[in-house]
Amino acid sequence: MTEPVAWTDDEIIAKVREFAEANGLPPPVPVEAADEFEAAVGHPLPLLLRRIYCEVANGGFGVRGDVVSLVEAGTWHRFSDADSLGWLHRGWSSAYEGVHPAHVVPLVTMGCGIWWCIDLSTPQGDMWGIDPNALCDRHFLFPERFTLAEWLTDWLEGNDAFPEAPPLDCSNC
Repeated sequence: MTEPVAWTDDEIIAKVREFAEANGLPPPVPVEAADEFEAAVGHPLPLLLRRIYCEVANGGFGVRGDVVSLVEAGTWHRFSDADSLGWLHRGWSSAYEGVHPAHVVPLVTMGCGIWWCIDLSTPQGDMWGIDPNALCDRHFLFPERFTLAEWLTDWLEGNDAFPEAPPLDCSNC
C-alpha cells in the first residue's frame, strides 16, 4: 500500500458514490439494517463504513470492488463470495471462537483464503489481513498498519493493495 493522501470522510464518500453510480452498485441499506447488524455483533460499524452502506451502496466498492454487502442483496449483487457481512461474522465467530477476536470481521476476499478484515472495536476501523498460505493457524490473522479511510483512499487513488503478512517465524507454532 502506498502512503495515501489524507481525505475527509465526506471526500471518500463522494468518490465512492461516483464509483457506485458508474458501476451500478446496489442501493444503500436502511439505517435499521445497520442497527440490526451492530446489535447482532455487539459492536458499532466504523462511522465511515456505516455511512457508505447507508448513504451510498450495499457493497461492491473497495479493492477489486468486492466489499461484501451489509445485508443480503441477491445473487446479482453478491460480493466477496459471501451473502452478507452478518453471514460472514456468524461463520467467522463460530469457526474461530476463542482463537481470534470476534470484533475482526472479514470484509473483502482476495482469493486463495486471503481476506481484508475490519476491526469493529476501533472507531476508525483498523484494517487487518488474513493469509492462511503465509502463516500458521495461530498467526494467519494480523493487524495492518492503516485504517479503513486510508485503505479506501489508496483504492480510490488506483491502487490494488494486498494484505501483507508480517515477517514471523512460525516454525515453533
